[in-house]
Amino acid sequence: MSHRYHPVTPKSAGARTASVLFGVPAALLVGALAWFRTGSAAWGLVAAGVVFSIALYAAVSASRGPSILIALAMFALVVGSVLYGVAQAVAIYRAISTTEGPVDDPDPAALASAEASISDAASQNGFRIELTEEEIGAFLQSGLGEIENNPIRRVTVDIEDGQGDRPGALSVDGLFKSGDVDFGGTISFTLEAGAIRVEVVQLELGDLDIPGIGRKAVEDVLSEVSDLNEALVGLDADVQSLVLDDDRLVVTGTHGGGPVVTSAALLDALSDQAAGIGTAMEPPEPRFGPGEVDGTVAAGSPVIVALGDSLAANVGVDDARHGYVSRVHAELQRQDGVAYGLRNFGVSGETTGTMIRNGQLDVAISYMETVEVAYVTIDIGANDLLGHLGSDDCADDIDAPACTKRLEAAFATYRANLAMILDRLAAAAPDATIVYLTAYNPFSLGLSGGVGFERRSDEILRAFNDIGAALAIDRGILAADGFTPMQGTTAATTHMLDAASDIHPRGIGYDILAGAIIDAITGSA
Repeated sequence: MSHRYHPVTPKSAGARTASVLFGVPAALLVGALAWFRTGSAAWGLVAAGVVFSIALYAAVSASRGPSILIALAMFALVVGSVLYGVAQAVAIYRAISTTEGPVDDPDPAALASAEASISDAASQNGFRIELTEEEIGAFLQSGLGEIENNPIRRVTVDIEDGQGDRPGALSVDGLFKSGDVDFGGTISFTLEAGAIRVEVVQLELGDLDIPGIGRKAVEDVLSEVSDLNEALVGLDADVQSLVLDDDRLVVTGTHGGGPVVTSAALLDALSDQAAGIGTAMEPPEPRFGPGEVDGTVAAGSPVIVALGDSLAANVGVDDARHGYVSRVHAELQRQDGVAYGLRNFGVSGETTGTMIRNGQLDVAISYMETVEVAYVTIDIGANDLLGHLGSDDCADDIDAPACTKRLEAAFATYRANLAMILDRLAAAAPDATIVYLTAYNPFSLGLSGGVGFERRSDEILRAFNDIGAALAIDRGILAADGFTPMQGTTAATTHMLDAASDIHPRGIGYDILAGAIIDAITGSA
């Protein structure tokens, strides 16, 4: 019986061992570099898997010659990867540590245009800013020159439009002052209770996207120059909408306090109407008269707690007894025969966003946890909307697209924020009677000269209030109608026709609002 001869392929134990010894670190290093270059962990795993498979082949199946070559290749990958990584790390360190040197000048025309838009917004109670890519880039470039120890020389931006439910983002490319390394990243903007949250969601320094290596220093600079809360609209702003689309950044919001009527045309119309009306419109007779508490606090138990904006804060009258809170407190004491305490947390200029963000709601709830609460009254939301109605966009044509976009942003923010506020109040005072006071329309003057604007603004306020009333009722909270009894009366019940137009009530206006709250509590509405 004969046997065919099979030659034995020579193998090298040393080469096989070397393939494994160098193959494992080579796979890890190559995988890490692939991850950092592409930003994808999946590609990193694929690259590591390929390298390790080759090393495993050399260790198990390859003949002596290929296994030696593979072992040498694995060694070269280890050395090359280490040298490349060290070179990149040194370049990045040099880039972020070089803070001396000039910052490129922004485009002067684009910067002037951006600053003019921002300046206009700062003077308006309700604002809407549109900035192009060029204007955003110029504004950020200008901001770089104002930051101490800034390593960045130049930035350029590109707006990535939103797709479906994904919001748009700002793509940023830049060059460091060292000149050795450039960078690219993506900045996202989200809204939280009227404040803009800036986040650098992706950042590549040079060829690598390396977490931790220089990233924090660049993120801090980009976040600072992109901080739209302060840079664009001021710390007192309540941002209702931020959209990145069509190569534009559009920010809509309101400022706390300030002039609600900013439209020159609308102010002129009000002045003309004031001159023509004389004393023809007489205010109604007061129903309750002034309250007893000239301030925000009164001793007693249980307590009536008031939250709100300038109405709760008694703006428009020179004595808190003439505001609606003190009037409601006095009338409930009379009706119930109880010496109620009073704590009024109202803040002038408050919006639904600032009530959440700036602490009025938190402070009031903390207080309610320490006392017995009989009633809670709240008026909030008018400042979310009225500044837009008094703007040029809406005064010229209340149904114009520019006005409609403002109002859509105001409605959406109001709905979300008010739901959160009422939920928290209901949870904090489950045994109290909570009353939400809807907004009146200060433009509902009752004068023939402004019929068109008055009618449409009445319709808009009515729809706005329907949202708040529905949210309140859904939570077992009473909705007091502050709109209907003031409709068509504000020429006499507010300061709208004063020399300096002011939306706030006179004493009789506050008396009417107090009546709306009492009627809601007693079921007379």
